[in-house]
Amino acid sequence: MKSRFLAVAAAVGAFAVLAVPAQAKPQTFKVCQHGYKYRTIQSAVKASGKNDTIKVKPGTYKEAVVVHGHQHDGLSIIGTGKSPGAVTLQGKNTHTKHGLAQNGIEAGSVNNLHVKNMKATNYVANGFFFHDCKGYEMRNLVAAYNRSYGLFAFNCVGGRMTNSVGYGQGDSAYYVGATPFQKNPKWTSLDHLDGHVNVLGYSGTNSKYVNIHDSAFYNNGVGVVPNTLDSEPFEPNGTGIIEHNMIFWNDFNYFLPNSPVKTVSGGLGQIGDLTVNYPTGVGVALFGSDGWKVRENKIFGNFKWGVALFSDPLGNEGHDAVSMNNQITDNTMGRGGSDTNAVDFFSDGSGSFNCFSGNQSSTFDPSPSATNAFLYPSCPAPAPPASGTGSDTGNTDQQFGDLATYVTANPPEKQQCSWTIHAHATIKHYNPLLITPGPSCP
Repeated sequence: MKSRFLAVAAAVGAFAVLAVPAQAKPQTFKVCQHGYKYRTIQSAVKASGKNDTIKVKPGTYKEAVVVHGHQHDGLSIIGTGKSPGAVTLQGKNTHTKHGLAQNGIEAGSVNNLHVKNMKATNYVANGFFFHDCKGYEMRNLVAAYNRSYGLFAFNCVGGRMTNSVGYGQGDSAYYVGATPFQKNPKWTSLDHLDGHVNVLGYSGTNSKYVNIHDSAFYNNGVGVVPNTLDSEPFEPNGTGIIEHNMIFWNDFNYFLPNSPVKTVSGGLGQIGDLTVNYPTGVGVALFGSDGWKVRENKIFGNFKWGVALFSDPLGNEGHDAVSMNNQITDNTMGRGGSDTNAVDFFSDGSGSFNCFSGNQSSTFDPSPSATNAFLYPSCPAPAPPASGTGSDTGNTDQQFGDLATYVTANPPEKQQCSWTIHAHATIKHYNPLLITPGPSCP
């Protein structure tokens, strides 16, 4: 009986093994413009499946690559040159059947896509655009002079942007937007990045669970800007960390006629007949942010504010854009006095439980009608009304005087008229951006 049972069990087991479809072995596809089966990246993508690898030989590829669907989960697209620029996706004068090429690589509904060692330049929209995904890796990439964003993730859960360079974008070099709320959040890491000569170095509309660290943001209009806007889902932005970065010289007046970069933004809204624009001359701007930690950064040489916190009392439906629970701690401001910010810290007095402690150098933008203890409390901050108003409406002089006057400058290039300008102390490997002539100021 026992031997018969064992024989039957073995037969059933063998049948079960045969009934399970074998996993397809990952394949490698090689792309080269001459002498290879796949002469475009898109053709290799079309042939690829889960966990496959596409290796791209050096060259300039005038195409808009689209990767769509979970059949491509785990795909890797890798440039094989010695530097990212050896494999360049070129958007200038590149046409598709839908018109001018929008993105260098666009990936939708693809989890854990890896794109490495490539450059995307001159696209109508973005360099590298991933959306609606769980996990991704953008590594060793260069994004240059794309109209909107360089490296762009939207509605994704977790991911990483690392060892990359972004310059010349009409919005931001790096962007994480519309992060869904998560009970057990998967964090996104932005690390070892270089963002310069962009309208914004980092922007994150309604972004959450983002750690921006060990990077350099310089010569932008603003260095790092988490923000809350109605234009994207999952308001507000919150629960993020900005740490161990160099955030300096963000004095790029891209509004000037001779600027090499023009903003793609039509402004953030209106106050009467005046357009509200992002401020320039700012290192970090927390706009309607909830629960960000700005700590242990080197922030210097910004001609308006080193770090600014403010809410949106006018244009946000549901009043979600409230500055609260933000901690600004242990930052080195002003480079030991050799390259100061005009003012280290600005707060409009809105929100609640924002606090400032342990920062090396702490100059505060004052209000004639509120104390520094109210605007810039030390950590832990007391509850309103001891500090902050508890709502999106702040101190009148700060919010509707200082801030509103600045961001509605007309023409907007005249924001520069209120900068405190000085020569920057030299730094090895970095050069300050000079755009002349400046605006005509009264």
